[in-house]
Amino acid sequence: MFTRYGIRSITMDDIARELAISKKTLYHDFEDKNDLIKRVIDYDILVNRKFLEEVHRSDFNAIEELFHVNERIHRDRSSYSPTFYYDLKKYHPETYKRWLDEKRQNMFDLIVGNLIKGKKEGVFREDIHEHSIGKLYVARTEMLNNHEISDVLQTITSEFMQEILIYHLHGICNETGLKTLAEFKDKSAKQQVKEI
Repeated sequence: MFTRYGIRSITMDDIARELAISKKTLYHDFEDKNDLIKRVIDYDILVNRKFLEEVHRSDFNAIEELFHVNERIHRDRSSYSPTFYYDLKKYHPETYKRWLDEKRQNMFDLIVGNLIKGKKEGVFREDIHEHSIGKLYVARTEMLNNHEISDVLQTITSEFMQEILIYHLHGICNETGLKTLAEFKDKSAKQQVKEI
């Protein structure tokens, strides 16, 4: 409800009604709305950590890993209304900062780890400075989440996000990586045709 409608417009009565519980039951587990918001954000942070752990344990190669993460970023981005970001930042600045810092650090760590993995797999350029690219990737992701910028770009579709990722990959892949990328794109296109 918070991500869809924003935080300010949702009351504890609305939440209790949506959960089909009494407000008294809600207040049994949460001190107040601020406590609820803090714990909702804690849960969101936990879910994202678990996702990243799953990515690290997966059998994806470095290129597939980036496509998988890119898809998740787009899905998450499209499920949060601009009002949610605004309300969290304005009315819960400490929680917002902690949430944003966690997202930034997770993204940075993921990209640095991905670049190291890609180098080991022989698909990324050896001369890449992982920390610089990690910072650039985080900045780019945040830019796309800036609603003033995304309003100018209008709707940010999954195709748009994929083009940005391909642009990124062309900057970091060596010749072997570009062949792997072409094979992955070809395999994905064939899979999409099968699904139709």
